[in-house]
Amino acid sequence: MVDGATAMMLERAARFTPDTWVLVLAATGGAGSLVVQLARLAGARVIGAARGPEKLALARSLGAEEVVDYAEPDWCDRVLEVTGDTGADIVIDGAGGALGSASFRAVAEGGRFLSYGTAGGSFAEIDAREAARRGITTLGLDAMRARSGTDRSDLTRLALEEARAGHLRPHVGLTLPLERAAEAHAALEGRRVLGKVLLVP
Repeated sequence: MVDGATAMMLERAARFTPDTWVLVLAATGGAGSLVVQLARLAGARVIGAARGPEKLALARSLGAEEVVDYAEPDWCDRVLEVTGDTGADIVIDGAGGALGSASFRAVAEGGRFLSYGTAGGSFAEIDAREAARRGITTLGLDAMRARSGTDRSDLTRLALEEARAGHLRPHVGLTLPLERAAEAHAALEGRRVLGKVLLVP
């Protein structure tokens, strides 16, 4: 429910359009995996960034046209190569920290950089003067929440409508009975699960 609302908020702030390049960091995370699907639904060309072959395969299955492994030191160069050295028109940063900050280099001139994640321990740090020089619009989580049309209940309803229409599907990587909740938490903490864990009463 939270990830769906977050993904819809990001979709509205990003304004995906056909044939634009969209880089999604943490492309297989809860919100990121839904953003990949929403961008593809709008006709955008998606580059999914994640770590490891299993997550990259999942990003492709969700609709990413290209994938990059940010465990590789040249992953930003790969984004530039894929986009013909122009960079991504929109970068959705669900990673934050050093990865989110590094991804700013992959934003095209006049593009948009949206940061909402702190998996890296903090939000991405962006040089405001550099953003202004390159004509890049930057939006953080608080700025996106302050925009009109971002009431959480409305966004949740919209996400559920998209899911009912078959446009969004959360990826459930592990299903366990409720009494094994401790095992589910351990799997999440150990980053051994692709997507969500579902506990069944």
